[in-house]
Amino acid sequence: MKKILFAALTIMLISSCSKKDETPTVVYTKVGISKLTILNYEESDLSGYYWDASAQGTYPDVYFKLTQTGGISLYSLATSARYENLKISDLPVSWSGSGGAPFCVVNDLNSYVFAYLYDFDSWPASDQNMGFSGFLFSDYTTGSNKYPSTVTRTIGSTSIKLDLIWIP
Repeated sequence: MKKILFAALTIMLISSCSKKDETPTVVYTKVGISKLTILNYEESDLSGYYWDASAQGTYPDVYFKLTQTGGISLYSLATSARYENLKISDLPVSWSGSGGAPFCVVNDLNSYVFAYLYDFDSWPASDQNMGFSGFLFSDYTTGSNKYPSTVTRTIGSTSIKLDLIWIP
């Protein structure tokens, strides 16, 4: 009888003990873009023309811009920081924020962010849009791989990878 009573008391004590609270889950509401890497780009424009005279040994002088839904500018790389005569065979190439800091912070994870590639051309020609990739960061806040440190998107032949810093 004593053994049964002891077993019953032990079970009651164990079941009445509360678990220590687990570490609270952090919810990130913003994301910083700290690095942009071009993995691939369209070799020619929609008309089939090369960005520059690649037959003569010149290739696009590539820089990027980041915008948000509605055309809101998030970041525009100085054209002087472009990659000159960038061949597809030279890829991947990257730009990083100063000291690892983000280029920009996206405050609305439900708004698309577009990374556009441009071919710099000197006056009087205008710079050509070489393609883009679009990112919806709310897509990366659930599931088994939520809040990844990098995301990659490909549209057509344009493939861009972003390094991210999630911010609560």
